[in-house]
Amino acid sequence: MTVLLIGAAFVILLISVSFLIYIKRLHRSASHFQTVGEYVQQGRLDEAVAVLKETLSKDHLNAEAHAALGMIYNKKDLLDDALAELKTALTINPDLISIYQEMYLIYKKKGMEDEASSALASYEKLKGNE
Repeated sequence: MTVLLIGAAFVILLISVSFLIYIKRLHRSASHFQTVGEYVQQGRLDEAVAVLKETLSKDHLNAEAHAALGMIYNKKDLLDDALAELKTALTINPDLISIYQEMYLIYKKKGMEDEASSALASYEKLKGNE
C-alpha cells in the first residue's frame, strides 16, 4: 500500500512539473508575439523577423510564427518569401483565416489575379463556417 501511495505521489509530481513547463512555454510564446507586435508598430521589422526566426528555430511547427513572418515579409515587399511562409503556416494549420487575406493582398500586388481570387474564395468559405 505504501508503494502505491509513493507511486501515486510521484505521478502527481511529474504531472505538476509537466504542467508548469507547459504554462511557462505558453507564456514565453505569448511574450515573443507581444514583442514582435511592438517591433512592428515601431517599424523595427528586422528585429521582429529576428524574434520570429528564433521562435521558429525552437518550434518549426508554429503556424502563427510562420504567418507573422509572412506578414512582415509582405510589409518589406519580400513577396515570394511572404508567400512561402504563409503557405507553410497553412500546411501546419489550414484554419488560420487571416492568412488567406494576406495571400490575397500579395497575389494582387504580384498581378496574379487567379491566385488572388482563389485566396479570397478560401477566406470567404472559412469565414462562412465560423
